[in-house]
Amino acid sequence: MATSDKEIEDYVRKEYTARILDLEEEAHGKKATDEAMLSMLMGEGYRDPNYPKQIADPEFSDVAELINQWALSPPPKKYPGKTSGRVLSSPEMGLPFLSGKKYLTSPGRPISGLGAQTWGLYSYNPYRGEKYEYNELYPYTDRVQYRKNLSTDNQLDEEELANTIKHEFTHRVVRRSGYGDKPWRMFWALPKDNYWEKTRQGETSFTRTQGERMLNEALAYGMANKLLGGDKKKLRATFDKWINLELEDLGWDYYADTYHDAVEGLMEAAPLLVADFEKYLQEQGEENPTRLTELENELD
Repeated sequence: MATSDKEIEDYVRKEYTARILDLEEEAHGKKATDEAMLSMLMGEGYRDPNYPKQIADPEFSDVAELINQWALSPPPKKYPGKTSGRVLSSPEMGLPFLSGKKYLTSPGRPISGLGAQTWGLYSYNPYRGEKYEYNELYPYTDRVQYRKNLSTDNQLDEEELANTIKHEFTHRVVRRSGYGDKPWRMFWALPKDNYWEKTRQGETSFTRTQGERMLNEALAYGMANKLLGGDKKKLRATFDKWINLELEDLGWDYYADTYHDAVEGLMEAAPLLVADFEKYLQEQGEENPTRLTELENELD
């Protein structure tokens, strides 16, 4: 029987990892694969059992069904990866806390890329024509992972989990649908005087590459916010916190002249990016109705 803190920690880590891998085998092992094949033969379709049954509600988006189709199809079988969907922490798995009420948020790489500061992660597949090379730090190709924070405010934790799920699955749809291959669409969706449109011309403290990354994230935040009811105050609070962190990383010289314009630019950009993204999905549904099936066949 483990008695010291180290012995308890070693036991919890070993048992926790084993239970996570058992859940993964249950979701994607041979039995699950056979059940998925039977489901597909019966015309019922198949979605990853570790993923939610629905990401987008038609109440909040006219392209909800398209979003769900792109978001929830299974990850490719060929590429290595250990987990997808919800990653339970050690207390949620019924294991004891470590010393100081600490707990494990994920088994760590290469099984999961989540951690104390990472609540959600989308790891994408290579572009068409690119060769996939295994990297033990990021082996979760075309997989979404997310976890719930465990604070003293369970309602807040549940809200943050819901937001994380929709945010990360938006990234998956952006990548898989091909929208992420067209950064020019994001810039063109914005007014010429928008702060983030100006990054394209080198007129701000951020480079064009940084601008593309920020707009991609703004789209995911904006889409998640819309799918949760469209609370602008919550979206602004998210952008305030995010820009503070970004500017701290860049250095305080950036702060004074960019903070206000950066946040206001994101608030203006988010609904425009969401609208253009939804329009793109409609175009894909009409022009390339078999694209998702083709993509799945390429990757399996």
